[in-house]
Amino acid sequence: MKCIIRRTCLLLLTLSISCALLAQNGFRVSPYLQHPTSDAMTILWFSEAQLPGDLLWWKMGSSKENSVVSNPVAAEALNYPAWEDSIFFEGEAPSFPFRHRIRLEGLESGTTYEYSVTQGGESYDGSFRTAPIGNDSIRFIVYADSETEPESTGKYTTWTDPVNGDSRSYLLDQTTGYRNNLAVIRSRTPDFVMIAGDLTQHGGEQRDWDEFWLHNTNPATELSLAGNTPVMAAPGNHEYYEGSSLGRYNQPGSERAIKRYLTYFEAPENDSDNPEQEGRYYSFMYGPASMIVLDLCNNSPNESNEDTNFYLLGESDPEGGNAPDFVVGSQQYNWLETQLMEARANSLFTFVIFHHAPYSSGPHGFPAGIGEFLDNQSGVPTRDLTPLFMQYGVDAVFSGHDEMWERSELSGIERRDDGSEASHSIQFYDVGIGGDGLRGPVNGADNPYQEFLPHTDVPEVWEEGILVSGGAHYGHLEIDIEPLNDSTWQTILKPVYVFPLYNETDSTYSDYERRVYDDQVVLTRTITDPTLSSADRETNLYSRSYPNPFYNQTNIEYSQPEAGEIIITITDALGRAVRILQDGFKTTGYHNTIWDGKDGRGSRVAPGIYYYLLESSSGLHIANSLLMLPII
Repeated sequence: MKCIIRRTCLLLLTLSISCALLAQNGFRVSPYLQHPTSDAMTILWFSEAQLPGDLLWWKMGSSKENSVVSNPVAAEALNYPAWEDSIFFEGEAPSFPFRHRIRLEGLESGTTYEYSVTQGGESYDGSFRTAPIGNDSIRFIVYADSETEPESTGKYTTWTDPVNGDSRSYLLDQTTGYRNNLAVIRSRTPDFVMIAGDLTQHGGEQRDWDEFWLHNTNPATELSLAGNTPVMAAPGNHEYYEGSSLGRYNQPGSERAIKRYLTYFEAPENDSDNPEQEGRYYSFMYGPASMIVLDLCNNSPNESNEDTNFYLLGESDPEGGNAPDFVVGSQQYNWLETQLMEARANSLFTFVIFHHAPYSSGPHGFPAGIGEFLDNQSGVPTRDLTPLFMQYGVDAVFSGHDEMWERSELSGIERRDDGSEASHSIQFYDVGIGGDGLRGPVNGADNPYQEFLPHTDVPEVWEEGILVSGGAHYGHLEIDIEPLNDSTWQTILKPVYVFPLYNETDSTYSDYERRVYDDQVVLTRTITDPTLSSADRETNLYSRSYPNPFYNQTNIEYSQPEAGEIIITITDALGRAVRILQDGFKTTGYHNTIWDGKDGRGSRVAPGIYYYLLESSSGLHIANSLLMLPII
């Protein structure tokens, strides 16, 4: 009986969406923002009819309005497939919509603008902020694996209790989980949002895209995320997934699927030799940060341990599609190295976004292959890019794919443009908790780099049959970049989850609140004085510490202008010596030492403010502060 009721509800939901689409005279998809820069913004929308729309826009607080008329273009890639029309619309599916694109240019940086779009008698009012130039505080949010589909309503993900292994349904269905997640994101007014792939359940099913935009855009300004905040994305394997009724993964079906994604999103050009790869990988700067977005959904050789999708031929295969390879020497790899060099030269922080998590304890954490403890959709091949990320000092990598929350950390050596080397750590996040599954670790999928996993690190607490804290939930990663002082900036990575609250009135978990796991990571960066040339550094004692604040340990990096004795002392806030880290001869050049938060007797000191003092035999000295946080 339950199955019959569910199928009936799904049919009614599909018919209601169909009727809503047919009833519209104006927007098929309400206006939303794309491709943000410091002086421009793109506004996109889709209409039922091939009629021009009117856009008014003005700087907030200004009485001067600017107007422009759109040029509607048939979006044939968004047509409903015949099978979808037959099954879900009884032969009466809407025709393809018309795409409207207006690029507003010549805008002022870091400035808020308001706009109004009128289309076929309907209107939408929104606002946006251009990217700042240089160093200005920003906030952005990252998540993955929303995997929207109409069937998400009434569909509960299976959750395995980490303590006793019992399986049960999660407390909310997937539609409610995603809706609540987006509501929390809207409340935080981010500058932009990044989705690390798997936006829809089936990239080739148009109903699933309808569901995605039903959540992310809305005729009501206060309920529209994408209408006021640019929502950018990296393609996931599901964007290449044509649909279960069309052979799942196949070529050229995978290209038909990804064309829907590319029709909806606009990204900076990557100047690929293959114009079909535009929009699949790209980069952009936003204030103090560089964002590098990759497409790692397939690779060559096909069905090798380098391949992330065994069902699709790589671009090097004669009959392969246009999903770009990422092996060393491929065009995307070479492009990536160029972007990393530019990011290090022009930004304080560098972030990389793609779908397949390199390090995971989930089902896609097994090596690529077919058989036990192998996976034909593995994220392991993407580890080949880690040396490049480490070499150029990438700060964090955001991915998804395993529908779980997991943070990993890898340490290595950053190689600078001047030939010097320094210790470096990269944070790897699997943020696949957008609104679909909520997986836990899989037996045999060992991740030695794991630092935090809510499934095991945050046990659930129940009181009288009601969940009151803990557990894994839908959510996202919130990133704040802000100045600490005139010379030091910090990035705070906050693991946000949307906790379901029990409502005694209707005995359901119908309420929710924003909570943050106790695993915040803080990265710091010191702005080098532009007047301090390389020659000047050779005659000055130079130092920085990272991360700062820190939990377990911090790296103290310094340059020695001339060979000689150097002493590095850790003191407390009152100036009392805690530990001598370095006392001896050092050659000219860059050096690095680590403080593990322990005193001279090997005991961990109390969290708080400390200082490190550098004194050289040449008479130069530096005193900088450190903030040690409690170990979680």
